[in-house]
Amino acid sequence: MRTRSSDKKTKPVSHDPTYDEQKRLILSELEEAISLEDDTFIRSLYHHVALESTIDAFLKKSRFYSLAQRRWKLPGSCTKLLDNDLCTPFVKVFASIMRHFWSESSAQGTREVVDTHATGLLHCEPNASSHSSSPSLAFRAEGPSFQLPPANPGETPTKVGYSNITSCIEIQVDGNELSVADQLVRVTIYARQIFIHQPNRQFVRVLVISESHIRLFHFDRSGVQYTPLLNFHEDPHTFVRLVLGLSSPDELDIGLDASIQWTIEGGRKVGGTIRTRGAGLQDIIYPLAQIEPFFFRGSISGRSTTCWKVRDSETNEELLVKDMWRSEDRISEHTFLQDAIGLPGVVQMVNCEPDRCETKSLRGFGGDPPAKFRNRIESRIVIKTYGKSVDRYTSAKQLFCALRDAIAGHLELFKKGTLHRDVSPFNVLFGNPGAEPGFRGILIDFDIAIRRIWNKPADGKIGTRLYQSLAVLSSCTVPDPFPYDHLDDLESFLYIVVQIMFTQDSNGVAHSGSEMISQWEKASHNCRTAAALKGAYLASEFLPREVEQHWPSPCVDLILTFTTFIHSNVKQKLKLSQLSPRARNDKDQVFAANAIQHYAHILQLFDTAIEALDKPDTWRAPETDVPCPGSLSSGSDGWRNIND
Repeated sequence: MRTRSSDKKTKPVSHDPTYDEQKRLILSELEEAISLEDDTFIRSLYHHVALESTIDAFLKKSRFYSLAQRRWKLPGSCTKLLDNDLCTPFVKVFASIMRHFWSESSAQGTREVVDTHATGLLHCEPNASSHSSSPSLAFRAEGPSFQLPPANPGETPTKVGYSNITSCIEIQVDGNELSVADQLVRVTIYARQIFIHQPNRQFVRVLVISESHIRLFHFDRSGVQYTPLLNFHEDPHTFVRLVLGLSSPDELDIGLDASIQWTIEGGRKVGGTIRTRGAGLQDIIYPLAQIEPFFFRGSISGRSTTCWKVRDSETNEELLVKDMWRSEDRISEHTFLQDAIGLPGVVQMVNCEPDRCETKSLRGFGGDPPAKFRNRIESRIVIKTYGKSVDRYTSAKQLFCALRDAIAGHLELFKKGTLHRDVSPFNVLFGNPGAEPGFRGILIDFDIAIRRIWNKPADGKIGTRLYQSLAVLSSCTVPDPFPYDHLDDLESFLYIVVQIMFTQDSNGVAHSGSEMISQWEKASHNCRTAAALKGAYLASEFLPREVEQHWPSPCVDLILTFTTFIHSNVKQKLKLSQLSPRARNDKDQVFAANAIQHYAHILQLFDTAIEALDKPDTWRAPETDVPCPGSLSSGSDGWRNIND
């Protein structure tokens, strides 16, 4: 096996004006495409769907295959059909196979091969609903995981779309075929849309076929692998099995997770359930509170986190089911959540299935997988639900109480040896209405958490860039990055405060954008620049006066003292990070030794601010005098000295 990213032969791929945008959306999925060197994988698939002898009997009597010529009834060359009817001969062959083998099965009437080369199958994108693409053929399906495709307003709904196909086929013409690299782009566009429209997908397989050869593309959460060309005239048994497997009535065959099922009425999903395992390995079935997942990443490879709202059938309590695919070298999130059971300020787990499926089991590796293959393991956890993310606050006190309790929860997990590594406003939620102190803010999402004792180096590729600490951002520029520690997570809490206070007022209303935050966002793809910008903020000792105009003085005091505390520790860490681990001589241990005092200091800052917010008569009026001397690189106008 080998990794291939391009092919010598290149041709124009599409006249669709949105094609370049579609290609941009999927390029990251192709970074580790694996080109299989032999046909072991494609020949190994779907042997259970039809016996060899049954396929022999079909081939003997089929009008669409000649045993004497060892050839399917297809044109020897489709060149002359390019502008005419390229798809019909293939439709007839596929249909004959499906009609014979599915005649007495549950697939009868629920699976059909259809010509889609002139049908625009609508895409689902956050900001590009007008995108569509047109595979040559598709296997249209009915069943508990499929529904009729949506239509744009004023348009007649189509009968086939990415929401109701098991797979699709791209027809190429021998001698005029696209390069492998361009085929890969095209089928990845199709596969990604199937994953998006069918959120219970574990894998997708797409076939590329010409007059004489087939190539199979297999997509899962580890990326994509594809086979060499196979002459399907000379190997009709493999071809028949592929047609049957890709159109199978068994949802496991076509890559669907059958533990998620919907009730279909009038071709549309109207209800559904999720099945999971309880602590005693008994099945627990939760009714869906919402038909579609309320969070879905929309990518093929990676963690591909999908979150579903469900209800407990006995208590009617709303819960959240979270499915994700972790890298094999990472601990399952449920391990950290087990440590958190009973702790205030941290998400509470109800039950879990830590090892549901592995991508290596989907790929048919006979021996060791390719060196660049990264196995991923699916887990499912059921957790309690909470309020909105903290950036949706309506008062300064509500915001600071939530952050304070989340930091306190972080402290309790620190004591148990856990570091979060992705503190952001999206991972700090408000507690439920009327929550008591300690539960007013909830820290969630431990996908990439680690154990403190691992001493893992800071890594700029991990976390949410806008909230990463200076040490994490600087890890790309030093040979021996400092081990990730609690101060990195606490610094991320600071940047939540900074981002919110620089862009919104104390009631949660956005005001004119902050140039500093805008610069941080623009530098999101450059660790070095992002580090320089955050370093400038920490070292500036200045605060924009407009922040003081929009926030009560206790909030201003909090951000100033919080910044000063973080800066004093960051300076020490950055100085040590320039040394080799041996030269540091265990000086880095001082940070861990003082961790409890660090948390206590920050919690006291929040407690002081929260108490002062209840005493508006003690607030200072915003300053309106001449700005203090000093500056950032952009000038000092409108900045207040932190030490004022």
